[in-house]
Amino acid sequence: MNAFTRTIVITGLLLLCCLLTEQVPINGSSLLSFEDEWNYKVPTNEVPLLNESQRNLLLPFYSFVNDLKVEGIGENATNSTRHFPTSRDAKLAGDIIRTKVPCNVCNLGVGLLYAEVKSGVSMEEIKAKFVSICVSFKIESFSVCSGIFDTYGPEVVPVMELMTIGPPEVCKLIFGEICKSSDVASHEWTVDLPTIPKPNRTESTLPKVGMPVFKVLQISDTHYDLDYVEGAVTNCEEPLCCRTYSTLRSGEEPLPAGRWGSYEKCDAPKALLENMLQNIAFQHPDIDYILWTGDLPPHDIWNQTKQKNLKVIEDTIAMVVKAFPNTPIFPAVGNHESSPAGNFAPHWMTDPDHSVSWLYQKIGASWSGWLPKNTEETIHHGAFYSVLLRPGFRLISVNTNYCHSLSWWLLVNSTDPASELKWLIAELQKAESNSEKVHIIGHIAPGSSDCMKTWSSNFYNIVNRYEHTIKALFYGHSHADEFEVFYEATDFSSRATAVAYLAPSVTSFTNYNPAFRIYYVDGDHENTTREVLEHETWTFDLDTANLPGNEPNWFKSYSATDEFQLNSLRPNEWNNLIERMIQDDELFHRFYRNYYRHSPTAPPCDSKCKLQILCDLKSAKSHTKHQLCHELETAFQM
Repeated sequence: MNAFTRTIVITGLLLLCCLLTEQVPINGSSLLSFEDEWNYKVPTNEVPLLNESQRNLLLPFYSFVNDLKVEGIGENATNSTRHFPTSRDAKLAGDIIRTKVPCNVCNLGVGLLYAEVKSGVSMEEIKAKFVSICVSFKIESFSVCSGIFDTYGPEVVPVMELMTIGPPEVCKLIFGEICKSSDVASHEWTVDLPTIPKPNRTESTLPKVGMPVFKVLQISDTHYDLDYVEGAVTNCEEPLCCRTYSTLRSGEEPLPAGRWGSYEKCDAPKALLENMLQNIAFQHPDIDYILWTGDLPPHDIWNQTKQKNLKVIEDTIAMVVKAFPNTPIFPAVGNHESSPAGNFAPHWMTDPDHSVSWLYQKIGASWSGWLPKNTEETIHHGAFYSVLLRPGFRLISVNTNYCHSLSWWLLVNSTDPASELKWLIAELQKAESNSEKVHIIGHIAPGSSDCMKTWSSNFYNIVNRYEHTIKALFYGHSHADEFEVFYEATDFSSRATAVAYLAPSVTSFTNYNPAFRIYYVDGDHENTTREVLEHETWTFDLDTANLPGNEPNWFKSYSATDEFQLNSLRPNEWNNLIERMIQDDELFHRFYRNYYRHSPTAPPCDSKCKLQILCDLKSAKSHTKHQLCHELETAFQM
């Protein structure tokens, strides 16, 4: 059982143990008002935040393979002392629970506990039962099991008090399409799109060589670990290693943590973040602006507190500001910023013990140096905002944690939390009416299995309605170097309408080389499209850097148009790439190598793994893979 599996199982045990209390699911939610009286039609920022794009010009695309040879990274490099995965694990905690814990087991467990609900059970007794089960089944150590309960228990129990749904519905909302039962009616909702007709589709001309471009940096999933210790155990029993208290896995020889990180369950040391930022500032002094797509704290979810997370956020922001004191930065909030991790209570939960306003106030203050004052209202309300970058060019940052299926308060009511999607539609309609082009940033991509189906479906419809306005979307969360394609209909063979770029993580957790992404965006000229014209991934070999006396040797791993032979980065080109990879194993191998940034510990990828990845690329709508990927499954005979 891997670390992600164990973490999710103990969270599941916590959910089940809480059902043993006298606080049985009741109609207590009727005492709350889920109506959001906030006026989402707020004034829009109309003052451009960027200077005219003058420093960078669109250059002829060159062949990376022929023109640049990267030394020090061997595709077949091995290390006999390192732990190698025997198969590809699912990327995320949410994916783990869906692939490792059958839906019928969830239904059975929750149902039995419902039937055996006893009265008069105290929190202390619940914790004792939880820790006993957790330790007895060797899911985690006593300290981790106890920490998980102390962190999540105060949130899960009141959720149980207010829930009006039963075991099958709880499992359906968390597991999604893996559960074959019907969708949960009380969590089905739709946001209305304007009746204004969608503009007719037109194909703009690609910009010519010599046209100005914006050079854009995206960093994501830094996961800075203040407690990282060089030389500590990397192959530990806990969900996060490389700390002084890390416990060596039974029967293994200790593998010491390197100065710059580890391919094991370890997050980013300060040395790595400082080196990366200094390197970017030196090698790329012409960055026009930065997209920062969240997940700043580490993965030690069993012993996190609000104070610890705020300290990580504060320290990480200080490092970025030091490296880029005069560069505009546009952030999005990640699921790990909250405590407990992933738990973002909607606007209707005003109890200070459960509200997430403590985080929104902090990031509002931290982001104020980059954003205009009139973004405060939407940031404090729901951690989202809209800004004008240049005349006719807008950026919108969305809080995707409002679709996170492991955010417990959404089990009570998940209807458009904080009216975010209503606000987004209003912003996009104003942009369309003003002939603006828009880039959207967030943390969790809408096709992720961590994103609730109804929220994702509504977002998908919004993107398709405003496909002429939205020119690109940018996310993180998965840690992999990948993308997601939107389609005009549910059939994956229909016309591609948009593409979401999922940036690689800075943290090496788990099996990745650290990386960042550079984009070239159509700049200021009469016929600008504001589309992404090229992107590059930059990385370094962690093994080599960790040798005595070495430092990271950052290099460009690939550029998209050359590596995948794309004519442009328009949606149809990304769709064509997926179709080519179905038959072309060498092309898919190249994509998979970049997926892990040449990591020597990247797990083997068989046909089932290949199908999963290609299906992920086609699924910008969550929990509809059986529909979107039916023809893929047929092609793979699965």
